[in-house]
Formats: sequence, structure tokens, C-alpha cells
Amino acid sequence: MRTITGLRLKRDRRGLSNIIVVVLSLVIIIAITSNVVLWSYQMNQLDWEKMREAVKISNVTHVNATRSSWFVVQSEYMVNIGSRVSGTFEDAQVSNDDRWETFQEEEKPPRYRLDVNGTFIIDVSAYPLWSISTVEIQLRYRASDSVENWHLKAYNWTTNAFSDSGFNSTTGHKPTMRWDNYAVNLTDQWRSYVHDDGTMRLEFCDEGNDAIRTTVDIDFLGVRIVASGTRFTFRNEGAPTSHLVSLWTINSTNHQRYDTNIIVNSGETLNYTRADISLPSGQYTVKVVTKRGNIAVYLGS
Repeated sequence: MRTITGLRLKRDRRGLSNIIVVVLSLVIIIAITSNVVLWSYQMNQLDWEKMREAVKISNVTHVNATRSSWFVVQSEYMVNIGSRVSGTFEDAQVSNDDRWETFQEEEKPPRYRLDVNGTFIIDVSAYPLWSISTVEIQLRYRASDSVENWHLKAYNWTTNAFSDSGFNSTTGHKPTMRWDNYAVNLTDQWRSYVHDDGTMRLEFCDEGNDAIRTTVDIDFLGVRIVASGTRFTFRNEGAPTSHLVSLWTINSTNHQRYDTNIIVNSGETLNYTRADISLPSGQYTVKVVTKRGNIAVYLGS
């Protein structure tokens, strides 16, 4: 009797084990099947979005130098040496408006000095750094004597000092004791003087020690960017938003790739200017690649 009962228990345990194995197998199969179905759905979704994407390059053209509006100081100038006599920074924001800010050299005879600096912000959302070819500085001022030259400098974010190294002119400006315009161009060295966020710090100072205490009126001081290079016009004719991640310029002898980070919404036409891209001579091809892997092509000459 005990032997028969033992045999039955063994059979029941084996049966239970088989059931557990079958159930676990079903769970594993269902999990695998679900993942395959989900992966397939996701792949189909990506394929569907890729098929619906339709970016076109409608035009590519060389851009001659174009200039932005002036960016002026938005807070009071810092007087490092000398003193402020009258007016405010707002009086130096518009040129030739019969308003100006007046400064005077420090009173330490026979060594009279003046050093003033201010902060300027280039709108890099409207003028991205990659679209800038150089920066110009314009000053309209009047000095009470013409004994010494006056200098414009900018803060070099690499050397952490004010400098005019790389400017198109470093000799300064000799005043006439009337209203004078003094302009400098930062040439291809502009990037050292413009912070990533568009901040520039400008310094206006005299040449050195002299025996005459000078009064200086500043009617206007501003900076502006010069943009030139190549303009690409993109048109998104598809339903989804497109993310353009790379751009190629190609001719018979050169294949050049450039990283991009451009968002073009559905139905949008976007102009994209790069100061660092020059069009190849003769016949050329421009390609742009989206994050989904689609490619738009433009043929030019």
C-alpha cells in the first residue's frame, strides 16, 4: 500500500514539474513575442516617419558682406581711470542725436589718463557665431585737445586681457577737436574677442601719460557683425519636423563634410548661412543629411 502511494506521489510531482516547465516556457515565449512585436512596431514607426520626411535644398548662393544693426551698451560704462563728468550710457546709444556722455582724464599732473570700458551683447540667436565673418566697432567722439592718439581695444577671452591684436588698425586715432568717427575691424581674429554667448567688452583709452588734461565726449559706441559666406535654403515639404545633422559640399576634387544642428519644421523654409563654407568652383553638389537618414541633394555651378 505504501509503495503504491509513493509511486503516485512521484508521478504527481513529475506532473507538477511538467506543468511548471510548460507555464514558464509560455511566459518566455510570450515575452519574446511581445518584444519582437514591439520592436517591429517601433521599426515600422521609424520607417514610416522616414518615408514621410521630405526635405529639399531649394537654393544655394554666395552671400556678400551684410551687416547687422548696431549693438550698444545696455549698462553704465566702468571708469577705471579718470571720471565721468555728465550724461549716462543711454546718451551714447544713438549717433548724432545731440546727446553724449562726457568723461575726463584723472587729475594727476603731469600724468593725465583716461580708461573706460563697457559690455556689449551680440544677439547670437539672430546672428549665430558660425554666420559671422568679422566684427566692426564704431566710435563717434570729441576730444578737447589733439595732443595724443586714442585707442579702441576689446577683451580677449583667450588671454584674459584687453588687446587690439589682429585689428585692422592698431595705431589709434588722432582727434581733430571736432566730432570724429573712429572705426576698427577685428578681421579674422574676431573670435578671440566674442564670447560663446555673444558678450564683448570694449575699452576706450588714451595713448599714455601726457601733460594736458583732456575731456572726451562720447556720442556713440557700438559693435556690429559682418556676415558673408554661403547661404543654404531648406524647405521641409514633409509632415514631420526634420533635424539636419550634416552637410556636404562636393566637386570633382574635394568632398567636405560640415556638422550642423538645424531644425526645420513642417512647411517651413529656412535660410542657413555659414561663414566658414565656400562654394567649390565649377560644377558642385551639396548634400544635407537628416537624423532619420534621408538625404537631399542640390546641383549647382
